[in-house]
Amino acid sequence: MQKTSDIIWQDTQHQVLFELIEQIKIVPFDPEILHRLKLYAEHHFILEETYMRLLDYPHVVAHLEAHDRFREELEAMLETDPTMHESLQVSLSDFLHEWLKLHVLGIDKQLEDFVLKSDHK
Repeated sequence: MQKTSDIIWQDTQHQVLFELIEQIKIVPFDPEILHRLKLYAEHHFILEETYMRLLDYPHVVAHLEAHDRFREELEAMLETDPTMHESLQVSLSDFLHEWLKLHVLGIDKQLEDFVLKSDHK
């Protein structure tokens, strides 16, 4: 019997996203971390979105909307002042961490369960 942790690609990518988000707190702030986060998140989203389309995932629209909201939030952050104050760094990191945690435990969990029940892993 398979466990939900058997989707290693998804778990591994989520862990990298959490690690990148934690790096936002490092002082002095390196604006490049937001660019790396954007690129890695995009890579992760494209893989998930490909699975959703291949498997005809019934909740694809809501999932895509969540990904798009994250993309928009991150894009807005990339437009902020690169000399970010430490308190803003912590707030930003905490916000992204909480968003990702809720996303992973919510709609990503639904997708994971759906993938595990399919013939594609």
